Amino acid sequence: MKGSAQPTPMRIVLLACVLVTIGCTSTQPPVRGRVITTLPDPVNPLWSEAEQARNIAVRRLRATAEVSVSLIRLVGAEQPHFHKDHDLVVVLLSGSARLHLGNRTVEVHPGDVMEIPRGVVHWAENTGPGASEVYAIFSPPYNGLDNLPMPPLLLPSP
Repeated sequence: MKGSAQPTPMRIVLLACVLVTIGCTSTQPPVRGRVITTLPDPVNPLWSEAEQARNIAVRRLRATAEVSVSLIRLVGAEQPHFHKDHDLVVVLLSGSARLHLGNRTVEVHPGDVMEIPRGVVHWAENTGPGASEVYAIFSPPYNGLDNLPMPPLLLPSP
């Protein structure tokens, strides 16, 4: 029948492409984890201009005799390092990153929990268009001094 409304395979493919395109251009804001505590919301107000100007910004939230808790904002990448005296647990709140942990490399996303035992070489690289933000818990409390860079690799002489 000429002029019938029967869908042709080409119309079905075009309709599917339109629906996929609409679904892939979501205008929802990016996912951002929340830090729920008795303290005022440590994520809002947002990072200051001085903090945003740094590749790595650290905002200490609190410390006890057992742990310290911080928010960390990462724009670029950390240098490979390890903590001789500290264990670390990190929760990615926003953004995306690549974690190098010992001999593993893992893509991490909001909600992922990273456990980094003392003595394990690690570093993170931000992989998204904006900064990544994490909630970090050090045990014992971190004093800023136990961040030991990895020595440069010595290549064999030719």
